[in-house]
Amino acid sequence: MEEAWQQGKRGMMQMEVSRERLIEDLIDEYEMQVTKLAYLYVKDWSAAQDITQEVFIKAFHALQQFNQHSSYKTWIYRIAINQCKDYKRSAYFRRNTVVHTFHKILNKSTTVTPEEELITNEANDSVTSHILDLPIKYREIILLYYYEELTTQEIGDMLGINASTVRTRLDRGREKLKKTMGGRLSNE
Repeated sequence: MEEAWQQGKRGMMQMEVSRERLIEDLIDEYEMQVTKLAYLYVKDWSAAQDITQEVFIKAFHALQQFNQHSSYKTWIYRIAINQCKDYKRSAYFRRNTVVHTFHKILNKSTTVTPEEELITNEANDSVTSHILDLPIKYREIILLYYYEELTTQEIGDMLGINASTVRTRLDRGREKLKKTMGGRLSNE
């Protein structure tokens, strides 16, 4: 009886080691992508890094619930998107947004050199900044489609919407991008 218990204990320890190895592999493969995705939602690098840590902690605890109907990438992204949405709904985020805006207004009164102004204007004129200014429902679709190269079906599965809705949001997002960029966005 003692031997059977020891075997069961060894088996559980091996399963735990394999879970740890799997999560380490997932972190190695997707950490930077998840951090970038989180940044695109919250627009704060340190918050994005915190969210990324939470994503992989949640993934580790939910590994046994992964049902193999999707890839690990879409599963991790789904966790990341949900975590970002939770963060944006939190009182902490709303309070920090108000404080950040207040500081931005106060710091605007300081003098800026022409070089700094030119760099800021060029940065604000980039495609990325225009994408970041889109409403979240268009931003997430465009980023997942173009930057993460996911299919419309994968994006739909990840966000819990139809692939046709993804295509519609992609088209509308492109149109909004064209308008904000003054028609400078070339067609694919």
